[in-house]
Amino acid sequence: MGRPRVALDNHHAVYDYYRHHEQSMAFARFAGSVLARVYRPTITCDDGAEEAISAALARGARVVISPNHTTADDQYVIVAMAQRLPALRGIRGRAFIPAEPSLFSRSGLGGKILRRSVDGLGAIPTFRLEDLRRRGIEITDEIQATYQEAILRASEIQVAKLIDGHSMAGFWEGTRNRTCYAEVQPLRKGIAHTAIAASEKVEVVLLPCAFSYGGEPDDYQRPVLPERHEPIVHVAHPIPVQTTDPDALVALLHPEIQRCVDVVMGTPAAAAAA
Repeated sequence: MGRPRVALDNHHAVYDYYRHHEQSMAFARFAGSVLARVYRPTITCDDGAEEAISAALARGARVVISPNHTTADDQYVIVAMAQRLPALRGIRGRAFIPAEPSLFSRSGLGGKILRRSVDGLGAIPTFRLEDLRRRGIEITDEIQATYQEAILRASEIQVAKLIDGHSMAGFWEGTRNRTCYAEVQPLRKGIAHTAIAASEKVEVVLLPCAFSYGGEPDDYQRPVLPERHEPIVHVAHPIPVQTTDPDALVALLHPEIQRCVDVVMGTPAAAAAA
């Protein structure tokens, strides 16, 4: 099956394709190595966190990497983090991340190369109404109904891939934080529903973490090249998904992401806890 056109009105074909699409393990490892060299993240972990991650993966748990979201480069830093952190190397080539549709639909040779690259890194298109509004599209009742169908199908695909053995990364804030980078925005419940649904069949753990690029990060449109902004990453202990209540899961996760943000931002509270 050829790569489908990624657009809301073609979401049935899009998710039929990504339900069965598998990354190239060789490409995933190559790309992880390249991105680790480009971004050069400095990674710290809570005491015992690496051992807990390794133990969870050894048990067959699916890991849902759950960072804050401030720049367009965060998804690539996740790939670099999985390359640099030994405990996460086992998920390379077996993990996916919801991504904005524009990454899959750019024109020209550059767009084709980008599409193949993000496919190789495990990206799955996720439609958002805010993206349509930015393009000046009026949200009619018909578009709203199509959007609801698309997000339900996307969630079904994500649950199925978790059950099949993939791990996942997701931005629970839903959109980039463009205002106060030191404060995690309210978390949306979409990924909570996905994690809970998958946990009915397999073990799922959430992995809180945080990124900082130093100071106030720009709204980057191009990769953060070396010697410009090198990310600082902190990783917490994995949180087992042991509830069927999305609100309860969000309530567990939000303070842990915030604590990781405090660490990478170097807040006094984080320094006192260290």
